[in-house]
Amino acid sequence: MTDMIPTWMESLSASEQRRLTGLLLLAIVLILWYLFHDSLRYWREGRNITRVAKRLGARMVRDVRLPDGMGGEIGIDFLVLATDAILVIGVKRYDGLIYGSTGINEWTQSIRNRSYKFPNPDACLQQQIGAVRMIVPKTPVRGLHLFSDSAVFPKDKPSNVLQVKDLRGCPPRPRLKDIPAELQAAWTQLTHALD
Repeated sequence: MTDMIPTWMESLSASEQRRLTGLLLLAIVLILWYLFHDSLRYWREGRNITRVAKRLGARMVRDVRLPDGMGGEIGIDFLVLATDAILVIGVKRYDGLIYGSTGINEWTQSIRNRSYKFPNPDACLQQQIGAVRMIVPKTPVRGLHLFSDSAVFPKDKPSNVLQVKDLRGCPPRPRLKDIPAELQAAWTQLTHALD
């Protein structure tokens, strides 16, 4: 064991060696935290978003690709079988202040005293809803934007925007027996189209 200790450390007392070892371990932990903090936050945020999407319905599929009706495909983050409709959920991972409403073409993200414009996500959501309706045309389909809790809406939040914190304290996940039979049949038809 003493072969592993550098010679300069041998001159230190046992308590000084323990203190130095503790400081080195602390430095390593801080460096690892600095290197992986954003990755861990992103992973934890993704896990919370998935948990929220699951709570909205009896069944859920994620990362779906459907025909867009124009020869291509459109991606959908989550499809959820809710008690009254099939939900199309688009995940938006924006930090900072978000300014937007249904009637404007561009929304704004304000973070660290800088502003960034991005297209109104409703246009993409309507295309995703249209792709689902092509497969199950007589089924109610609704769309939601699921923003992470790191986004703040200082003005009115649009009615089709949900955040993880909005579902704390909500009723438990519905069971399959709570879903009307015709909606379950549409869900089966939709999920078979994914194969």
